[in-house]
Amino acid sequence: MTDRSSQTTVPDSRRTQAERTALAESRMIGAAIDLLNTVGVSGATLKAIGEEAGYSRGLATHHFGGKAGLFRSLLREVHAAFLEDLHSRVGERTGLEALEAANEAHRDFVQRHRDRLRAMYILWFGALDPGSDFKPNVARFMARQRETMADWIRGGQATGEIPDHVDANRMARQIYGNLVGVNLQWLIDASLNLSEAYADMRTDMRCLLGQT
Repeated sequence: MTDRSSQTTVPDSRRTQAERTALAESRMIGAAIDLLNTVGVSGATLKAIGEEAGYSRGLATHHFGGKAGLFRSLLREVHAAFLEDLHSRVGERTGLEALEAANEAHRDFVQRHRDRLRAMYILWFGALDPGSDFKPNVARFMARQRETMADWIRGGQATGEIPDHVDANRMARQIYGNLVGVNLQWLIDASLNLSEAYADMRTDMRCLLGQT
């Protein structure tokens, strides 16, 4: 379950309106993550989310405009948390060093935040629906991930570490596709050894980039 205990240490009466708004939205997003993990999209209604967070359906509608708006906010929060963690781990590295640091950052983040990851994947697959309201959010996040990886590969080519003949965009698609696929398998089958899978991806990545 999502830990929301640290959000309640200061009485609401001592918070500013902006703080109360941020707290309410954070609680409702946390409740949505919990419900997506336990009852899925169909059970994660605004009423259920509001009650789980200690509020009303009306407040959830007021803050997010509807279920799709809440799910968009949930994706933005999870995506932002992941990107912040990723960039803090990679820093100014580039080339293979950046890709290997990113591999470790991905692995550690999903192991620490399995519920967030599962909720994110549930919504990602919901984006396959032609009528999805949050498909653009997912598409932008995935494109940013691929573009960042391609930039790291180009950085490695600029230093001579990665051969010039490597197609940076093609390799980024393949590496990112591997990450998405391995995490999906792990979420469905907990017996999959995630650390071993990430180690294999690291080895495969070095081969793909001419680092055999």
